[in-house]
Amino acid sequence: MRRLPFLPVAVLFATVSVQAADHIFLDDFETPVFAGTNLAGMEMNYADYSQAGGPVADTNYPTYDTRVIDYFAAKGMTAVRFLFSWEAMQANLLGPIPTPDTPSSGTDYQDYFVNYKRIVDYATDAKNLRVVIEPWQADASGGAGGARWRGQLVGVDIPASAFADFWGKMAAQFKDNYLVSYGLVNEPNNMSTLTWFADAQAAITAIRAAGSTQTIFVPGNGYTAASAWTAYYYDIGNPQYSNADGWMNANGAGQPLSDPLNNIAIEVHTYLDPDQCGCDVGDPITAVTAARDQISNTLGWATANGYKMYLGEIGMYAGTTTNDGHPASDAWADYASYFNANRGPFVGFTWWAGGMPLWWNDIHGPHFAISPTSNATFTGDTVNLLMIQGSFPFY
Repeated sequence: MRRLPFLPVAVLFATVSVQAADHIFLDDFETPVFAGTNLAGMEMNYADYSQAGGPVADTNYPTYDTRVIDYFAAKGMTAVRFLFSWEAMQANLLGPIPTPDTPSSGTDYQDYFVNYKRIVDYATDAKNLRVVIEPWQADASGGAGGARWRGQLVGVDIPASAFADFWGKMAAQFKDNYLVSYGLVNEPNNMSTLTWFADAQAAITAIRAAGSTQTIFVPGNGYTAASAWTAYYYDIGNPQYSNADGWMNANGAGQPLSDPLNNIAIEVHTYLDPDQCGCDVGDPITAVTAARDQISNTLGWATANGYKMYLGEIGMYAGTTTNDGHPASDAWADYASYFNANRGPFVGFTWWAGGMPLWWNDIHGPHFAISPTSNATFTGDTVNLLMIQGSFPFY
C-alpha cells in the first residue's frame, strides 16, 4: 500500500483482451467473481534479516497456516493477492530461486519459497481460489519502495534485465497452475514513468518466454493511484508522462505495452480517506461515492482503449464515517454496487488486507485487518470483515 499521500487528479487503468483459456476473465453472472483479499505478512524489509542467511520463519515473516485460507474461502471470497519479497525469493541478482529442486546456499531462503508456494498450492488446489502472486519491495526506510531490489531502483541502479530474469524464473515455477496470475510489483513510485513501463515490458517478455500464459497485472507509477492514471505529477522524468501515456508509448512513440497473448491488465489501488493513501487513522471517508469517484475515470479510459482493470487494493475502516455523516458501510455498499454494475472491464478486486491473526491484526489504517481474530481457532470476525462479508461471493 502507499506510504505517502498523493495529489488528486484524473484517473485510469487497463488490460488488453484475453485469450479464451484464461479463467480470470471467464466470469459471468452465474459464476463467482474474482474478488477477495490481500494476504500480507510474507513481504518484509530486506534490512531486517541477514542477506547471507535469509529470512527466518516466524521471526521475519509468519509461517502461514492453511486455516487462514479456509477462513476466507468460507466467507465466499474467490481470490487472494499474496505478497512476497523479491530479495527473499532470489538472494542474488540473476541467481536461482532456491526451490527444493534447485537449492542454493542459505536454507532459510529455500524455506521461504517452500512456505510461500505451499499456501499458493493449497489456495488453488484445495479451495479453487485464484492467487495473484506479487512482490512488495521496501525502500531504504522500509516503506513501499516499488520497483526495487534491496533498495536499488530497477532500470536505474540495476538493469531491467535483472527484473526480467527474476520474473522468468518465478513464472517457470507457477506456469502450470492456471489459477495463478502475476502482479509485477507493488506500487512503483519515485521513478520515471517511461523507465517503469520499460521495466514492465521486460518482465512481460520474460514471463511469456518461460512458457507461462497466465494473466499479468501491470501497475502504474505514482503508487498506481486509481484517480491519478492520467496525471503526470509523480513522474520524475523530463518530460513528464502520465501512466496512460507511459502504457501507450512503452515501446516507443505510439507503441503500447505489448503481450503476444493479449493477457495483461492494469492494477490500481484506492483508499477512501482524504489523501487516498489508507495511512491516516481516524480520517473520515471523503464521500459515500468516494471509491467510484476515484475509479470511474480509470475505468472509462480502460473501456475506451480496450483494456481491463483490476483493483489490487481497496480499504477503509468500518468504524469511521463519511464527511457528511454516513457510516462506512454505506461507502462499501456503494462500491460493491459499482463493481457489480461494471463487470467486464472491471475484472476483480482484493481488499487490503488479511493475514495471520497475530501478524495482521490492526483494524484501523493502514492495515484495515480482516484476519480471523482468534489465533487458536482461526475464527472471529473484525468489524471490517463484518462490514464487507455480506457482499461475498460476488456473482
